[in-house]
Amino acid sequence: MRVKVHLRGSGILPFNYHYQLSAAMYHYKKLADAELSARLHYSTDIKTFTFSEIMVPKRRIRTREPKGIEILDDYSYIIYSSPVKEYIEAVVTGMLSEPALRIGRLKFTIARIEVLETPDVDWKDVHFRTLSPVVVSTRNSEDKKVPVYPTEPQWYVNVEKNIKHQYEEVHGEVPDGRLNIEVMHFKTKGYEFKKNKDGKIEEGYIKAVHGHFRFRGVPELIKFAYEAGVGERGAQGFGCLALVNDK
Repeated sequence: MRVKVHLRGSGILPFNYHYQLSAAMYHYKKLADAELSARLHYSTDIKTFTFSEIMVPKRRIRTREPKGIEILDDYSYIIYSSPVKEYIEAVVTGMLSEPALRIGRLKFTIARIEVLETPDVDWKDVHFRTLSPVVVSTRNSEDKKVPVYPTEPQWYVNVEKNIKHQYEEVHGEVPDGRLNIEVMHFKTKGYEFKKNKDGKIEEGYIKAVHGHFRFRGVPELIKFAYEAGVGERGAQGFGCLALVNDK
C-alpha cells in the first residue's frame, strides 16, 4: 500500500533535509499512535516501510547561498509506502490532525493525501527507478560497516537478503526462488544525516545510490520490494522505488 502526499509551499529546500523529514514522519505516527511510534523508533528490528525524497517537479538547483532546491511552482509531493497497513494509517491520521510539514525554515501545507492503487503489472519482471537512494553496507575484515555499490557482487547479495528478511518479518515465511537484479545505471550520492549512538544523536554521513534497476524472479518478493523498499534505512526514507512509468 502507498499514499501520495501532495504538498503546497515554495522556497529553498536544503540539500540535506532527510533527517528532518524522517523525524517528521515519526512525529505524525506519534500524533496518531504514541505506542506504535515508540515501538518503531526504539526497536532494532527491521522496519517495513519507506518513503521518497520530497519530489519537486519544477525546480532549480541553487549552488550559491542560500543553497538548495528551489521550488518553482508551489507544489511538491512525497510517496509513503509499506506492506503494513497500520503504518500507513498512522502516518495519514497524524498528517490529517496536523496538516503542516516543516523542513528547516520551509513550511509546507499538506493539501491532499491520495491512496494509490497497486499497479497491475507482471511482477516477475519489472523496471524500477529510485524515489530515494538505496543504502547497502557490509562488514569488512575489521568488522566495521562499510558501504557497497552495484559494482560489487555483495551489493546484489545483500539487497536480496534484505528483501527476504523483511518479507519474513511480515509474512512469517519466504517463498522459494531467487531474485535477479540488473542495474541499468546508477550514480552515487552522499548525505549528511544524524544517527543514534549510545542514546546520543551525532552527525553521520551516508553513501547511497540512485538509479534504474530491473528485477526478475519471484513475483511476491518483487512486489514486496516495491511496497517496503530495498536496502537499509528504509525507515529513514531510503530505498523507495517506483515503476519506471509511475509518477
